[in-house]
This record gives sequence, C-alpha cells and structure tokens, in this order.
Amino acid sequence: MTTTSMNTGKLIGGALLLGTICFIVPTALHGNPPIESTVDTLHYVHERPTWRIAHLVNIGGVLLWACALGVLPGVVGREPGAARASALRVLWTAGAAVFAVYFSLHAFGLSTAANQYFAPGADQPAVVERAEAMLLVLGSTAFTAQGMIGLSVAATGAFLAWRTSLPRWIGWVAVVAGLGWLLGALLIDFAVIVPCMVLAWVWTVALAVALARSSAPGSARGRAGRWPGHGSPS
Repeated sequence: MTTTSMNTGKLIGGALLLGTICFIVPTALHGNPPIESTVDTLHYVHERPTWRIAHLVNIGGVLLWACALGVLPGVVGREPGAARASALRVLWTAGAAVFAVYFSLHAFGLSTAANQYFAPGADQPAVVERAEAMLLVLGSTAFTAQGMIGLSVAATGAFLAWRTSLPRWIGWVAVVAGLGWLLGALLIDFAVIVPCMVLAWVWTVALAVALARSSAPGSARGRAGRWPGHGSPS
C-alpha cells in the first residue's frame, strides 16, 4: 500500500467512525415517535428542542458513510473492479440522497408543524391536517430510504469480500447486515431494521479498525500490499 493510500485509508476510517457516531446519537434522541396519533407526534416533537439539529446530524452521518465507502474501493480494491466500484458509488449517492430527503422532512417539516400547532392562536385542526399529509409522505419515503441504505451496505460488503484483500469476514458481516436492513424495509418492519442497523454500526467500527491496522507503519499490508494469509492482490 502506498503512503497516499495508507493516509487515505486512515481518513476513510475516521470518516466512518464519525459518521457512525453521527448516526447513533441522533437515533437515540429520535426515539420511537407515536406516529399512530398525529397530535401525539406533534407533542413528541415539540418536547424535543434538539429534534431538528439531531436529524441534520444524522443526515451528515449518512453522507460521511457515502463519501468514505464511495472512495474505499479505489483504496483497497483489486483490478479489474472499476465497474463494480462505480456501481457502488452510484448506490451510495442515491441512497444518501433519498435518506437526506426523508430526514429533512423530519428535521424541518415535523418541527415546523409542531411549532405552528403550539403557536398562540393557531388553527390546530388545520395544522393537524397538514401534519397528517406530511406523515403519509414520510411513510412513503422512510422504507425506501432504509432499503437503499441497506442495499448499499450489502453491496459494499460483497465488494470487500470478493474484490479486496481485507479479511473476508468484514465483507460478509456487511452483507448480512445490509440484506437484513433491506429485508426489514421490504417488510415495513423496524423491528427487523433496527438490529441490522446496529450490526452495520459495529461493522463500520470493525472496518475502520482494519483500515487503521493496514495503514500502520510496519503492518503486513503496509509492507507487502496484502493482509496476512491472503494472496497477492493482483
């Protein structure tokens, strides 16, 4: 691995870790809104002053993932793999874009509706009607966004398992997490999505550690361009 690739690997690992933190913290703050009741949802959002910023931070986390994992194939990938790497970047770009729209509705739409609902002299029935329409749009984009992120994670895992000299188990963990995430989206079931999302968080940490190890001076990959126990990346 060249010095430039080693430094890039460290930057990718750092971006992954920061992105994961920016994913975990807002998710914890988001909690489980009572979406069955529009009025209860407006109360829930209004009681959380960090609602908007938390969702914007979460968007930032996904964008960090997209940037880091979009660049990753060019650092650790074997040739020929340019077409696969390009497809992976397209997946992450599209997934991050849809997720940004989805969480922007949370960040700006619901918070604005909550502020309007509790404003003095507000026409609360009219606000509730608008918020109900917004929740329908949210529901329509939520599982598409979740599914696209899951698919991107799974595709990244497949690339890592088959087209790089990183330990293959790192790739397979991502395949399992991503396909489970995608399945949960197709089933419209957050009970399936959440455990797979958590596994994906763990995977990003493992990948960041692997990249740091491979970039360390004197490491087997740093000296020879490959991980111990793996063949030549040619």
